[in-house]
Amino acid sequence: MAARSRPDATERVMELVMYLLARDVPKTREEIWRDTGLYAPDGTTDKRQLDSARASFERDKALIRNLGVRITESIEHDGATSYTIRREDYFLPDLQLTPDEQLALRFAASRVDIGETWDLEAVAKLTSTEAGAGAEGGAAAGGGDAAGHNAESLSADVALETAAAQQTAGSLLPKLAAAAAERAQVRFAYGGRRRDAQPLGLLCRAGYWYLAAREDDVVKTFRVDRMESDADVGERGAFARADVDVAALLPSEPMEIDFGDDFVARVQIDTTMAQQPTAERGRVVERHDDGSVTVTVRVRNRAAFRVWLLDMGRHAVVESPPELVDEITSWLRALASDAGDGDR
Repeated sequence: MAARSRPDATERVMELVMYLLARDVPKTREEIWRDTGLYAPDGTTDKRQLDSARASFERDKALIRNLGVRITESIEHDGATSYTIRREDYFLPDLQLTPDEQLALRFAASRVDIGETWDLEAVAKLTSTEAGAGAEGGAAAGGGDAAGHNAESLSADVALETAAAQQTAGSLLPKLAAAAAERAQVRFAYGGRRRDAQPLGLLCRAGYWYLAAREDDVVKTFRVDRMESDADVGERGAFARADVDVAALLPSEPMEIDFGDDFVARVQIDTTMAQQPTAERGRVVERHDDGSVTVTVRVRNRAAFRVWLLDMGRHAVVESPPELVDEITSWLRALASDAGDGDR
């Protein structure tokens, strides 16, 4: 069997978690390696490959545990250790928050600025209410205390948008991961018709999960939350494992993933943010005497562009295309008007 093209560490860990979640019985290390193809070619006796695979497997287990996920171990009759992740140890129980409690939680998260977005993502997963509004007018992403709060609200809007997709995909992911690991054909409705596909693996980009699969001898990606039915899984071992670089099927930059948009935005970034990694996602086309830069960036995902823009706050201004400037300006002015209706 051909060796599987290796995913990056994050995707490997996620696939291992999904595999262990989907198992009805614990699996030994050898079974995990054989089914997933994540660590070493099936049947290899090469000592260097085996040593590397063992080290990667141990690191992945340690990382999963450090993230707070319990891996249950048991000893088989032959002395081998087997592993599983019980659903009750992984999924958060329903907290049954009232609308007022959800609002209080979101407000508390918005008041703490730790420079990351995990708090917004966590709130999005815990709440179902629509995000509040508010932002400073103009084509800049933000400015002043009010704009900072409103940028958080806008980021929360995007997080809540992806949270619904994550919830939709959540029930399918373990089944699809298991089908990919076991080389079982899957059938599902997508784009208004039935699909018969050979699953190759799962990808996560810009908060959305994608199934990489071969359909009619063509390797494609399907956004899991857009599947229009449950997935019917066929017999195990129905096809040979493909030597496909699953991680390369989608761009690593969220703005370049095709969501139906396709335009080039021109953005000026002031000296405060010009050298930051966030700004470097764009291609510098002008450097100004004051240290600011003008960048262009291809956008195929408008929501990801807004998140990128909001990450820079008032330090970024959209210059073109004109229709994008008008859209951002109108959007922020409307939110600023809403914010002015209350005491914030």
